[in-house]
Amino acid sequence: MDAATNGNFEIVEIRHAGILRLSMPIFLSRRMGFSCISMPIYTRTLGPTFYLPPSKPFKHAQNVRNLIEELVGRLPRHDSIRVRLPPGDESGFGFSLQDFNCEEQFTFRVPYPSDIATVWKNCDQKTRNVIRSAQRQVSVDCGYDFSEFVRLSLLNKSEKENRNDFRTMGRIFDAARERNQAVILTARNQDGKGVAAAILVWGAANAYFWQSARDLSCGIGGVNALLLWKSIELADRLGLTFDFDSYGSVSSAKFLAGFGLAPLVRTEVSRQIVPYKLFKLANGMRLRRAKATAEARD
Repeated sequence: MDAATNGNFEIVEIRHAGILRLSMPIFLSRRMGFSCISMPIYTRTLGPTFYLPPSKPFKHAQNVRNLIEELVGRLPRHDSIRVRLPPGDESGFGFSLQDFNCEEQFTFRVPYPSDIATVWKNCDQKTRNVIRSAQRQVSVDCGYDFSEFVRLSLLNKSEKENRNDFRTMGRIFDAARERNQAVILTARNQDGKGVAAAILVWGAANAYFWQSARDLSCGIGGVNALLLWKSIELADRLGLTFDFDSYGSVSSAKFLAGFGLAPLVRTEVSRQIVPYKLFKLANGMRLRRAKATAEARD
């Protein structure tokens, strides 16, 4: 959070009788005069951490609901809040009882421990074939050269066209690297030139396919699939569950589904005041009109 927000965050804590029971980092920003609690850039999931003593299922669930109610009451003043909970997070129901909208999004995971041979066997035949094909044309190594990753990212777009905030991305990578919790997997052609790369970051239990870049002119198919498979193998060696870190399009979702894994829910919880909803609606209409005008000109 410190790296992603450049220190611009706070932590809300709830203590009972002096004992910490819940904590949650909060990123508050302003957009067009509105106060918004949201996800910092390049942060995929965010939610509360509970510190509850062992108890029976009903009592535990009741404690979670009560703590979420207390958390919502202690949030800084805001017009909009939107955060995405990690898979398996138990606070979604509590947020729904506080008049939050809950929307299901999805990711895929290879749990640890898994039989990697079985994971490979469960992949779609087409997915296995493209991985084999790419493996005959490139080699994959592990390193920490973030500047090479940036170079690959900019091959297909100029710095003006590229929307990545490499300064923030670099801070996050450096923070994880300092803790031995990040690595860059780079696919190289027979001349040793990097043609694709993926950044993995991890915590105590999960490794994430965090960022990727590819030279679209390299002419080698299946490189991303190969990097994903090498990431799965690396996570297994580290004793971690591998998270594909969701997807950005329907085609990407279908590509990831080719690895034969069941989708897991990442619940997004949100709540906005009416003026903010109207602002978002009007802004969306303006963007659609601008896009239609640009397309008509073309």
